[in-house]
Amino acid sequence: MPRPISGSGEVDMWTDIVLIVYAAILLGIAFLSLKYNTNLENFLVAGHKQRKILVVASMLASTIGGGITIGTVANAYRIGFPAFWFVAAGGIAHFLQGALLSERVRASEALTLPDLANRHLGPAVRMEISLIILVTWIGISAAQFVAAARVITTLTGMPHAGAVLSAAAFIVVYTLIGGQKSVLRTDLFQFGILAGAVVLVLAYLFLAKPPAPGSIRIDLFTKSFGPLDLVYYVVVMGGSYFICPMMFSRILSADSPANARKSSFLSGTGMLFFAFAITFVGLWARSSLPDLGGLDPLNAIAKNQVPSALGIVLIVGLLAAILSTADTVLITAAGILEHDVFKGTRVAGVRMWTVAVGAVGAFIALFQTDVIAMLMKTYNGYTAGLVPALFVALMLPTDRRIRPLWGFAAIAGGYALGFAGSITGSKLLPLVGMAVSAGIALAGIRRTADATNATAGR
Repeated sequence: MPRPISGSGEVDMWTDIVLIVYAAILLGIAFLSLKYNTNLENFLVAGHKQRKILVVASMLASTIGGGITIGTVANAYRIGFPAFWFVAAGGIAHFLQGALLSERVRASEALTLPDLANRHLGPAVRMEISLIILVTWIGISAAQFVAAARVITTLTGMPHAGAVLSAAAFIVVYTLIGGQKSVLRTDLFQFGILAGAVVLVLAYLFLAKPPAPGSIRIDLFTKSFGPLDLVYYVVVMGGSYFICPMMFSRILSADSPANARKSSFLSGTGMLFFAFAITFVGLWARSSLPDLGGLDPLNAIAKNQVPSALGIVLIVGLLAAILSTADTVLITAAGILEHDVFKGTRVAGVRMWTVAVGAVGAFIALFQTDVIAMLMKTYNGYTAGLVPALFVALMLPTDRRIRPLWGFAAIAGGYALGFAGSITGSKLLPLVGMAVSAGIALAGIRRTADATNATAGR
């Protein structure tokens, strides 16, 4: 078990104080947001009235979670610069999202992604998509709880099980109190901590402890990362950000379609900058830390390679990244359960489902430790099945629709192949699944009845 980050009672005391203050701030924001949760629309999309800065910060905070932060550094340590694409794929996806989808999504005034899908593909597909998202997002919540447990264990020495349960309980509580308004506000605060911590650590490492000249290489491909891996990261991983219930909830919370589009572009820019920063932290570790002593690279840096105060800031930044993703995951899944699966309209129902999703995610997290593997397995089926079919549906002109049965088959076929890829470890099968999903969706396009009648009348 990793030792606590601190080496003295004084540092331990300050670590505890920082964590207590941090937790109090999050809970305070949640309670201040409580008054806004008067109906389901306010609880799920903050009334469609949020400023661009809150939307951008929340998009960044929700995508750059524990898996991306801790996992990318670990990947860079293992495979080198190509780990960059794990984050950069999301940035590219957000640019495409801004160019093609954001204004359309915001103009729909929907409350959830399945709600939006219902308008284009019908109720059966709405239920199918809802169930896929639930399975996927419970897995993502488990990954965030695992990442949070790692941080807590590094700080306190707490065993994995206790750390998972503590993290899950806290995240569930402040999420169900404050709703989407609270999540947006805390995400702004938490992303600020993470971004500041990463920039400070990167500057310290390269200025105070510069790596040996020529030890850091910028290679597009390595022995453990080939062209298929690059395509998989950009297309499959990127697809999970391109059409994503968490990102769509942020887009739907924007105060206008134009600001929704700008928010996607700005978050894409932020993700690309972060991709370089966090990858170079991992490359520094790869060059300078041949023996990690059983710690993952980022925790090793926080514990042994930077001043104690900066190490605490970094760890709190990591915790912020994890929590800002986890709260969005929980409220997204809970909102879909209430609004789309059970057709409810109660804020109390969303809160109840938040507890349920958190409990299942925590249970899974008790038996898992590999964050990146969990994320990649959960994304495969989701992206392969849902993303191509829904993209085709959203891009069609108003006089065209995908037949509901064909839409259902497109998502099911793609999901099956993506899930098979998760089981077998194949990176090719999810790509094939995306092609199958898109092909079936395109084959199922028909003219709407209104368009047909209009043509007949001429």
